[in-house]
Amino acid sequence: MTPPKQSYRIWFSQCNGSTLLCKMLELTGVAGAPGEFFNTMDNQSLSEKYQVSTFEALQKAIWSRGTGHNGVFGMKHSLHRIRYEKIYIELKQLRNIPSDQEIHEEELLSPFFPNCKHIFLTRRNKIRQAVSWWKAIQDNNWHIKAEDTYTTDPEFYDKRYNYDAIKHLLQEATLRECAIQAYFTKFNIKPLTLVYEDMIPDMHTTIIQVLDYLNISGDPVIQENYYQPTANEQSEIWVQRFRKELQAEMGHQIW
Repeated sequence: MTPPKQSYRIWFSQCNGSTLLCKMLELTGVAGAPGEFFNTMDNQSLSEKYQVSTFEALQKAIWSRGTGHNGVFGMKHSLHRIRYEKIYIELKQLRNIPSDQEIHEEELLSPFFPNCKHIFLTRRNKIRQAVSWWKAIQDNNWHIKAEDTYTTDPEFYDKRYNYDAIKHLLQEATLRECAIQAYFTKFNIKPLTLVYEDMIPDMHTTIIQVLDYLNISGDPVIQENYYQPTANEQSEIWVQRFRKELQAEMGHQIW
Protein backbone atom coordinates (compact mmCIF):
# COMPACT_ATOMS: atom_id res chain seq x y z
CA MET A 1 0.00 0.00 0.00
CA THR A 2 1.19 3.52 -0.82
CA PRO A 3 1.93 5.52 2.36
CA PRO A 4 -0.57 8.29 3.18
CA LYS A 5 0.23 11.77 1.91
CA GLN A 6 -0.80 13.36 5.19
CA SER A 7 -2.15 12.28 8.54
CA TYR A 8 -3.74 13.48 11.74
CA ARG A 9 -4.21 12.17 15.26
CA ILE A 10 -7.22 12.86 17.44
CA TRP A 11 -6.38 12.71 21.16
CA PHE A 12 -9.35 11.94 23.40
CA SER A 13 -10.62 10.46 26.64
CA GLN A 14 -13.79 8.40 26.96
CA CYS A 15 -17.24 9.93 26.46
CA ASN A 16 -16.15 13.26 25.00
CA GLY A 17 -17.56 12.86 21.49
CA SER A 18 -14.60 11.25 19.74
CA THR A 19 -16.65 8.53 18.01
CA LEU A 20 -19.07 11.11 16.63
CA LEU A 21 -16.23 13.35 15.44
CA CYS A 22 -14.46 10.46 13.71
CA LYS A 23 -17.66 9.30 12.02
CA MET A 24 -18.50 12.79 10.80
CA LEU A 25 -14.98 13.24 9.42
CA GLU A 26 -15.21 9.88 7.66
CA LEU A 27 -18.55 10.84 6.12
CA THR A 28 -17.02 13.95 4.55
CA GLY A 29 -15.30 11.61 2.08
CA VAL A 30 -12.05 13.58 2.23
CA ALA A 31 -10.66 12.99 5.75
CA GLY A 32 -9.97 9.27 5.75
CA ALA A 33 -11.63 6.95 8.26
CA PRO A 34 -10.12 7.74 11.67
CA GLY A 35 -10.38 4.92 14.18
CA GLU A 36 -8.83 3.66 17.39
CA PHE A 37 -6.27 1.46 15.63
CA PHE A 38 -3.90 1.16 18.59
CA ASN A 39 -6.68 -0.15 20.82
CA THR A 40 -6.02 -3.73 21.90
CA MET A 41 -7.98 -5.96 24.25
CA ASP A 42 -6.48 -7.49 27.38
CA ASN A 43 -2.94 -8.73 26.63
CA GLN A 44 -3.32 -8.78 22.86
CA SER A 45 -0.44 -7.26 20.88
CA LEU A 46 -0.79 -5.15 17.75
CA SER A 47 0.82 -8.00 15.79
CA GLU A 48 -1.84 -10.39 17.06
CA LYS A 49 -4.66 -7.94 16.43
CA TYR A 50 -3.68 -7.39 12.80
CA GLN A 51 -2.13 -10.84 12.25
CA VAL A 52 1.21 -9.48 11.03
CA SER A 53 4.83 -10.24 11.86
CA THR A 54 6.74 -7.20 10.53
CA PHE A 55 6.64 -3.47 11.14
CA GLU A 56 5.96 -2.79 7.46
CA ALA A 57 2.99 -5.16 7.46
CA LEU A 58 1.63 -3.46 10.57
CA GLN A 59 1.91 -0.07 8.89
CA LYS A 60 0.00 -1.30 5.86
CA ALA A 61 -2.68 -2.97 7.95
CA ILE A 62 -3.36 0.21 9.92
CA TRP A 63 -3.08 2.54 6.93
CA SER A 64 -5.53 0.40 4.95
CA ARG A 65 -8.16 0.94 7.63
CA GLY A 66 -7.80 4.67 8.10
CA THR A 67 -6.69 6.12 4.77
CA GLY A 68 -9.05 7.67 2.26
CA HIS A 69 -8.87 7.70 -1.53
CA ASN A 70 -7.07 11.06 -1.40
CA GLY A 71 -4.24 9.77 0.78
CA VAL A 72 -5.40 11.28 4.08
CA PHE A 73 -4.95 9.02 7.11
CA GLY A 74 -6.61 9.63 10.47
CA MET A 75 -6.45 7.91 13.84
CA LYS A 76 -7.71 8.57 17.34
CA HIS A 77 -6.07 7.52 20.56
CA SER A 78 -5.87 8.29 24.23
CA LEU A 79 -2.99 7.76 26.63
CA HIS A 80 -2.88 4.91 29.11
CA ARG A 81 0.57 4.30 30.51
CA ILE A 82 0.43 0.51 30.87
CA ARG A 83 -1.11 -0.06 27.43
CA TYR A 84 1.20 2.32 25.61
CA GLU A 85 4.37 1.13 27.29
CA LYS A 86 3.56 -2.32 25.89
CA ILE A 87 2.96 -0.82 22.44
CA TYR A 88 6.29 1.04 22.55
CA ILE A 89 8.12 -2.16 23.49
CA GLU A 90 6.43 -4.04 20.67
CA LEU A 91 7.24 -1.36 18.11
CA LYS A 92 10.90 -1.39 19.14
CA GLN A 93 10.98 -5.14 18.64
CA LEU A 94 9.27 -4.94 15.25
CA ARG A 95 11.74 -2.26 14.14
CA ASN A 96 14.69 -4.32 15.43
CA ILE A 97 15.73 -1.58 17.84
CA PRO A 98 17.76 -2.98 20.77
CA SER A 99 15.82 -2.89 24.03
CA ASP A 100 18.54 -0.84 25.72
CA GLN A 101 18.65 1.79 22.95
CA GLU A 102 16.98 5.06 23.87
CA ILE A 103 14.28 6.22 21.46
CA HIS A 104 11.42 8.49 22.40
CA GLU A 105 7.76 7.83 21.79
CA GLU A 106 7.28 10.15 18.83
CA GLU A 107 10.22 8.56 17.02
CA LEU A 108 8.54 5.19 17.43
CA LEU A 109 5.16 6.41 16.26
CA SER A 110 6.14 8.90 13.56
CA PRO A 111 6.50 6.31 10.75
CA PHE A 112 2.73 5.78 10.98
CA PHE A 113 1.94 9.47 10.62
CA PRO A 114 3.48 11.31 7.64
CA ASN A 115 2.98 15.09 7.66
CA CYS A 116 1.03 14.75 10.88
CA LYS A 117 -1.18 17.28 12.63
CA HIS A 118 -2.78 16.87 16.04
CA ILE A 119 -6.30 17.48 17.35
CA PHE A 120 -7.07 17.52 21.07
CA LEU A 121 -10.67 16.80 22.03
CA THR A 122 -11.74 17.73 25.54
CA ARG A 123 -14.89 18.07 27.61
CA ARG A 124 -15.24 20.95 30.05
CA ASN A 125 -17.62 19.31 32.50
CA LYS A 126 -15.68 16.30 33.74
CA ILE A 127 -18.44 15.23 36.13
CA ARG A 128 -20.91 14.86 33.27
CA GLN A 129 -18.21 13.03 31.34
CA ALA A 130 -17.65 10.58 34.20
CA VAL A 131 -21.37 10.05 34.63
CA SER A 132 -21.76 9.36 30.89
CA TRP A 133 -18.91 6.88 31.10
CA TRP A 134 -20.38 4.99 34.07
CA LYS A 135 -23.87 5.05 32.53
CA ALA A 136 -22.51 3.51 29.32
CA ILE A 137 -20.76 0.80 31.29
CA GLN A 138 -24.06 -0.01 33.00
CA ASP A 139 -26.58 0.16 30.13
CA ASN A 140 -24.14 -0.60 27.26
CA ASN A 141 -25.47 2.32 25.22
CA TRP A 142 -22.11 3.74 24.14
CA HIS A 143 -23.33 5.16 20.83
CA ILE A 144 -26.89 5.82 19.67
CA LYS A 145 -27.65 6.72 16.07
CA ALA A 146 -29.49 9.98 15.59
CA GLU A 147 -32.66 8.31 14.29
CA ASP A 148 -32.84 5.68 17.03
CA THR A 149 -34.81 5.83 20.26
CA TYR A 150 -34.15 3.96 23.46
CA THR A 151 -35.66 3.80 26.91
CA THR A 152 -34.53 2.13 30.10
CA ASP A 153 -36.54 1.50 33.23
CA PRO A 154 -35.59 4.12 35.86
CA GLU A 155 -35.24 1.29 38.37
CA PHE A 156 -32.29 0.07 36.31
CA TYR A 157 -30.44 3.31 37.09
CA ASP A 158 -31.62 3.50 40.69
CA LYS A 159 -29.80 0.25 41.37
CA ARG A 160 -26.63 1.10 39.45
CA TYR A 161 -25.61 4.50 40.75
CA ASN A 162 -22.14 4.08 42.27
CA TYR A 163 -20.39 7.04 43.83
CA ASP A 164 -16.98 5.36 44.03
CA ALA A 165 -17.12 4.21 40.42
CA ILE A 166 -18.03 7.66 39.09
CA LYS A 167 -15.33 9.26 41.22
CA HIS A 168 -12.79 6.80 39.82
CA LEU A 169 -13.84 7.62 36.24
CA LEU A 170 -13.70 11.35 37.00
CA GLN A 171 -10.12 10.89 38.15
CA GLU A 172 -9.25 8.70 35.17
CA ALA A 173 -10.67 11.12 32.59
CA THR A 174 -8.74 13.97 34.25
CA LEU A 175 -5.50 11.97 34.44
CA ARG A 176 -5.74 10.92 30.80
CA GLU A 177 -6.02 14.54 29.75
CA CYS A 178 -3.12 15.44 32.04
CA ALA A 179 -1.04 12.71 30.36
CA ILE A 180 -1.97 14.01 26.92
CA GLN A 181 -1.07 17.57 27.87
CA ALA A 182 2.25 16.40 29.29
CA TYR A 183 2.92 14.57 26.02
CA PHE A 184 2.17 17.72 24.02
CA THR A 185 4.55 19.71 26.19
CA LYS A 186 7.29 17.09 25.96
CA PHE A 187 7.23 17.06 22.17
CA ASN A 188 6.25 20.70 21.60
CA ILE A 189 2.96 19.69 19.95
CA LYS A 190 0.49 22.52 19.44
CA PRO A 191 -2.82 20.88 18.56
CA LEU A 192 -6.12 22.20 17.37
CA THR A 193 -8.32 22.04 20.47
CA LEU A 194 -11.98 21.09 20.16
CA VAL A 195 -14.44 21.22 23.05
CA TYR A 196 -17.32 18.76 23.37
CA GLU A 197 -19.76 21.37 24.66
CA ASP A 198 -19.11 23.58 21.61
CA MET A 199 -18.86 20.76 19.07
CA ILE A 200 -22.10 18.88 19.72
CA PRO A 201 -24.55 21.73 18.98
CA ASP A 202 -22.58 22.93 15.93
CA MET A 203 -20.90 19.97 14.28
CA HIS A 204 -20.99 21.66 10.86
CA THR A 205 -18.70 24.46 12.04
CA THR A 206 -16.44 21.96 13.79
CA ILE A 207 -15.94 19.84 10.67
CA ILE A 208 -15.15 22.90 8.56
CA GLN A 209 -12.68 24.02 11.25
CA VAL A 210 -10.95 20.64 11.24
CA LEU A 211 -10.73 20.41 7.44
CA ASP A 212 -9.33 23.96 7.26
CA TYR A 213 -6.78 23.13 9.96
CA LEU A 214 -5.72 20.00 8.09
CA ASN A 215 -5.68 21.96 4.82
CA ILE A 216 -7.72 19.25 3.12
CA SER A 217 -9.10 20.27 -0.23
CA GLY A 218 -11.94 18.68 -2.14
CA ASP A 219 -15.70 18.70 -1.90
CA PRO A 220 -16.58 17.50 1.60
CA VAL A 221 -19.98 16.14 2.53
CA ILE A 222 -21.16 17.47 5.89
CA GLN A 223 -24.18 15.66 7.26
CA GLU A 224 -26.35 16.01 10.33
CA ASN A 225 -24.97 14.43 13.49
CA TYR A 226 -24.68 10.68 12.97
CA TYR A 227 -25.00 9.95 16.69
CA GLN A 228 -27.09 11.60 19.39
CA PRO A 229 -25.93 12.29 22.95
CA THR A 230 -26.57 9.37 25.29
CA ALA A 231 -27.41 11.57 28.26
CA ASN A 232 -30.99 11.46 29.53
CA GLU A 233 -32.99 12.56 32.56
CA GLN A 234 -31.43 9.82 34.64
CA SER A 235 -27.96 11.04 33.73
CA GLU A 236 -28.78 14.46 35.16
CA ILE A 237 -30.08 12.89 38.37
CA TRP A 238 -26.75 11.09 38.73
CA VAL A 239 -24.82 14.29 37.94
CA GLN A 240 -26.60 16.27 40.66
CA ARG A 241 -26.37 13.45 43.19
CA PHE A 242 -22.67 12.93 42.57
CA ARG A 243 -21.97 16.68 42.63
CA LYS A 244 -23.52 16.99 46.08
CA GLU A 245 -21.88 13.85 47.49
CA LEU A 246 -18.45 14.80 46.20
CA GLN A 247 -18.60 18.23 47.78
CA ALA A 248 -19.94 16.82 51.05
CA GLU A 249 -16.81 14.67 51.13
CA MET A 250 -14.69 17.79 50.50
CA GLY A 251 -16.33 19.71 53.32
CA HIS A 252 -17.14 22.79 51.25
CA GLN A 253 -19.23 23.64 48.22
CA ILE A 254 -17.93 25.05 44.94
CA TRP A 255 -20.65 24.03 42.47
